[in-house]
Amino acid sequence: MWTPTLLLVATAVQDTATSRRPADTLETLVVRATRAGAAAPTAGTTLQRAAIRREHHGQDVPLALSRLPGITATSDAGGYSGYSYLRLRGIDQTRLTISLDGVPLNDPEDQVLYFSNIPDFMNSVQSVRVHRGVGSSGFGTASFGGSLNFESIAVAATPRFGEAEVTAGSFGTTRASVGGATGLRGAWAGYGRAAIHSTDGYRERSGNEGWSGFGSAGWFGDRDALKLTAFAGRSKTQLAYFAASDVALAANRRVNPMQPGERDDFHQEMVSLRYSRTLAPNLLGSVTGYRNSAAGHYDLSAGTGLLRFGLAHIWYGLFGTTELTTDRWSVVAGGHASQYHRDHTLALPPNTGSGGYANTGFKQEQSAFLKVTHHGGAVDLHGDLEIRRAAFQYRPDPSNTFGRPEIDWVFLNPKVGMTWRASPSVVAHASLGRTSREPTRADLFAGADDVNDGLAAAVLPLDRVRPEEVTDLEVGARVTRPGLELSANAFAMRFRDEIAAIGAITFIGTPLRRNVARSSRTGFEIEGTWRPAASAVIRGNATLLRARIAEYSDESTGRTFRDVPPVLTPGSLLNLSGGWSPGRRSYLEIGLRHVGQSQLANDGNPGFVTPRYTTADLLAEVGLGRFDLKLQVQNLFNAEAYTAGYTDGVDRYLFPLATRAVFLTSAIRIGSR
Repeated sequence: MWTPTLLLVATAVQDTATSRRPADTLETLVVRATRAGAAAPTAGTTLQRAAIRREHHGQDVPLALSRLPGITATSDAGGYSGYSYLRLRGIDQTRLTISLDGVPLNDPEDQVLYFSNIPDFMNSVQSVRVHRGVGSSGFGTASFGGSLNFESIAVAATPRFGEAEVTAGSFGTTRASVGGATGLRGAWAGYGRAAIHSTDGYRERSGNEGWSGFGSAGWFGDRDALKLTAFAGRSKTQLAYFAASDVALAANRRVNPMQPGERDDFHQEMVSLRYSRTLAPNLLGSVTGYRNSAAGHYDLSAGTGLLRFGLAHIWYGLFGTTELTTDRWSVVAGGHASQYHRDHTLALPPNTGSGGYANTGFKQEQSAFLKVTHHGGAVDLHGDLEIRRAAFQYRPDPSNTFGRPEIDWVFLNPKVGMTWRASPSVVAHASLGRTSREPTRADLFAGADDVNDGLAAAVLPLDRVRPEEVTDLEVGARVTRPGLELSANAFAMRFRDEIAAIGAITFIGTPLRRNVARSSRTGFEIEGTWRPAASAVIRGNATLLRARIAEYSDESTGRTFRDVPPVLTPGSLLNLSGGWSPGRRSYLEIGLRHVGQSQLANDGNPGFVTPRYTTADLLAEVGLGRFDLKLQVQNLFNAEAYTAGYTDGVDRYLFPLATRAVFLTSAIRIGSR
């Protein structure tokens, strides 16, 4: 049955590009080639630079995107930075493609990106396109439930400017950033930003502090462009990944069951270099090389002392795209190859050179895709075929005797679609696609960080966990009229061997997942923007979702449950906001968000759910000369809300959303944006 509650999600206003120079075209080639645009037969929303800046006060990416259709987000700390996670249509972010200018960002081993490693990341992106469903082929992790495609600042099209920002707010939150762009100076242009951030967190002992830097520089000729993009960040976090029981929350809503010494320290870096060339008036080509690395440790209490777990990865890749456009055809082809390894260690502080183990995971990937569109008057026909190979090898600690287990997967992912321009103001689309995806390392190892001789019999061989597959049908339409933009989309996703969360986590915080033979997600999404007057705007969207697992067997009890909803997948989401601009540089907005209840286990137990909740946010900003002042109030009416959790089969454990939080941001800007 449909859950009757609705969930509201605010939609983003799309900016109009201000530059159509050849340099700008070359700079955005890879973004176009790997990101399906508004004319593609897919469901998605683009958050542009103006909307990003308006909403930003330093929150991490999942929380910054939580008002978009189909997205739910949670934070371990209950606040707006630190470890945070998002789900799209109830599908967790390890199964979403995350990229920057086409460069894959999901860690290949566990297919996750910890945005907490790069504080203030959203402040340095031009746009983010969120595709829902199988979507368009890209590079890296399969677009199983959707994709997050970030675009870096287009340096050739960005005028010269400089700015500084300072934010202060609730829970001891402070943030400062400085940044600027050179504008196009002859053939050269650049952009850079640096930021620092700290907070105590809403929950006890859940604070974090960090810094980040982001930069781009490019050379732009008549037919060639060369662009370097890089970011780096470091974050030190007090750990809070264990939720609190109902009893503990009743006594103290901010309680954190983790100990004072349990904390981490991680850094991450990425650099890419892209060369693009106009090969002919209708033919563009590009090649990109990249390097991604991260390292750090986390300390956990166990027995008589702290255990120190270490992680360090290095990842290289190369990909290229070619785009051919004629009056009747558009063809995009691309290929990618990458090599990755990550070291896992356990040591006993303070002597970090001694301890339990050292193992390494290796991952290789090669993929290629071909996208073809035929333009036939009012109807465009789309075809997209991707072939992808992924291979994983495990090198255990030398003390073990079972060799080096390895596994290899090959996937063929086809997609077809149609776009119909029924009138100048109405566009309809339909698409059907299939995507397969390999298990993560954590899935293969049942959440363990180390496989030794004692555990090998339980998890080996590596084909015990099967790859998962989804077939996705999307049908929708978009209406654009003066003062009104409205889109609607219906979807039906059918899964085979879905690697589904079971509602439990390990000692090190890894969610546990298992194959379920058959499952589905069916739903309807609507979003719109209405401008009743030049100074007023109303935005909103809603998602209704019916998700089911056909049959789930609980290994701990031996019971089997049929036709049950999966964990952390609310049946309804709703966001609504109203904004008013009393002057050219002043703005006032109030937004409402409603999230329906979701299950904490795959057993349909009504006692193990996150309660539905509704929150309100306030935004007010004013510009005075070169200065801007912005006030944001989150959870304006102090709603008691819980965004996620899990269960041990006896008790319910929940992550609280922070009570009313106030953030004040002041900025000085020189030059035009």
